[in-house]
Amino acid sequence: MSCWRRTTVLRIPAAALGFRYRKEWDAFLKEHDDEFGWEPGEFGESLSDDFPSTRWWREADFSAPDWRLDQRNPACPEIVPGPFLDYCLDEIIPLHPEDNSYGRNDVVRPLDDGEKEEYLPLYQELFPHFTQEDMANVRWCRYEWYDGSEAAYLYSDLELYSDVE
Repeated sequence: MSCWRRTTVLRIPAAALGFRYRKEWDAFLKEHDDEFGWEPGEFGESLSDDFPSTRWWREADFSAPDWRLDQRNPACPEIVPGPFLDYCLDEIIPLHPEDNSYGRNDVVRPLDDGEKEEYLPLYQELFPHFTQEDMANVRWCRYEWYDGSEAAYLYSDLELYSDVE
């Protein structure tokens, strides 16, 4: 049965992890398929859109094997495209109606220095050369979404894509 949920994750773009093409990212996901999931305490491919739906690249195929993961839409270059790797911190299922803001309280922010230090070892388990400086690419995201659908894009500053074109 589908329901609303609130998910809190640490999110990083695949490009920030050193992946250049979609095919490299897909191979990485396949290699780690048995260990990845969407439960708290697990890494997994983000369930969110790769780009804000209000500023969609209508001609873009983000799933094409030769898609360059660092490509940005020239119309809004400040928005970082996915795909993303998430580390699930918390999930509330089902989200009770009185607690549901239907996305109005979604949050995305950089990690503070203490959080960077705390979570660095998680990333170093998967990526041994990952550094404290690389943690600048990780965002703390909390979002509400209806399962059975993709969660909305969350990575770049929310104010960059809150207006509908």
